[in-house]
Amino acid sequence: MKNIENINCFKQTSQHTDFGLLTTLVTETGIAQHGSISFGEKTLLANYIYHNNETYTLVYTIIDKEGNIESFAENEGILPTLFLSPDEENFVSVIPYHPGKELEISIPVFDRENIILPKGNKPFTGKFIGTTNLFSIFFEVDIWANSKPDKLLAIEFNNKAISKKHNIKIDLPRNNKIFISDNEIHLLSGTGKGWLHRQIDENGNMKRQRLLSPNQEHFWEILSLSFEKNAYILCEENGEISIETISEEGKSATSVLVNIKDEFFNVWQPVKISKDSFVTRFNTEFGNGWFTTKQNTLVEIYYSKACKGYKNLLTDKVLELDDEKLVISTINKTTNNGYAVVFYPATERGNKNKKLIILNRQIK
Repeated sequence: MKNIENINCFKQTSQHTDFGLLTTLVTETGIAQHGSISFGEKTLLANYIYHNNETYTLVYTIIDKEGNIESFAENEGILPTLFLSPDEENFVSVIPYHPGKELEISIPVFDRENIILPKGNKPFTGKFIGTTNLFSIFFEVDIWANSKPDKLLAIEFNNKAISKKHNIKIDLPRNNKIFISDNEIHLLSGTGKGWLHRQIDENGNMKRQRLLSPNQEHFWEILSLSFEKNAYILCEENGEISIETISEEGKSATSVLVNIKDEFFNVWQPVKISKDSFVTRFNTEFGNGWFTTKQNTLVEIYYSKACKGYKNLLTDKVLELDDEKLVISTINKTTNNGYAVVFYPATERGNKNKKLIILNRQIK
C-alpha cells in the first residue's frame, strides 16, 4: 500500500489562555468532524474537508500541545473509525469506494509501505473501547432493539499486524457499559435487582461475576471497575452528579460531586488521563460540558449554560469563545493529566461548518 501524503487545507491560529492553548482551524468550503484519538502526546483528527463541487476528502490532522499541525489525505476510503493497536500504533477502519459493496478494511494510518491491502468485511458499527495484550476491542449496544445482545469486536494482532477479527455476541443481560484496564474486560449492567458486574475474556467467555446492591438505582458510565480494588461508577439524578464507590467486598458509598440542576441527556465514555483521573463529557437541555474526576472527587466542571463559552462551576471562571453555540465533538488524552477537547460551531440546517476549535488543557 502507498503511504498517505501531506495536504494543506487549514488556516490556523493559536491563542494562549488561562485554560490552555486554543487552536482554531478554518477551511474555505466546509469541514465535518469524524473523530479524534491520542497520537502519542498529540491529537489525531479525522475530518471530511469539502470542495466547491460538493465532493470531499478524508483528511487526518495531527495537532500538538503547541498548536503545530500536519495534515494527510486518505485515498483508501471513507467513514473512518480511529483506533489503537495493543502497541499503541494508530489504525483506522475505512470503507473503500465501491458501487455495489460496503465492506470495511482496517489499516495503519501511517507507515503502510509494507502492508498488503486487506480483504474487506462487514462494517462493525460499535465504538473503540481500548486494548488488551493482543486485541483492540470495540463494543456495540443496539439501543433500538430491547432483545438483541450486545456485540464485541476483538481485532487480534500478531507481530504488530492485524491477523484476525472476532465478532462476539455477549450473553444477556444486554445494555452493558464496558471498561478495560490491566488487560481485563469488565461489563456492568442494571438488572432491576441490582448491578451485574462481569469480567469476560476477548472471546466473550465469562471469567467471574457478582451482583451488586448499590445505593443508586441507575448509573451513567463506568469510571473504573475491578474485583480487586475500589470501583467508581458515575451517577446523576435531577442534575445531582455523584460517584458510587464500590469496595472489593461489594459495599457501596455515595459521594455527591455537584448539582448543576439540569438532568443529563447524554454522557460519553470517560477518558482516562492518569492513573485515577477521568474526563467525561455530557449534554443537557440547556448546554454541554465536561468534568474531571479523581477517584470520587470532582476536580473541575465546565458547562456552557448561560455563558458564551464554558464556565468552571467550581471557580466561576469562564473560558470565553467567539461562537454562541458549540458542539463538543471529542475528548482524548494527550499527556499525563492532559487532554484535548475538540469543538465545532453549531450551524443552521443546510449550512456547512468551516471551523474546528481545539483546547489543549493540562491539569496542574
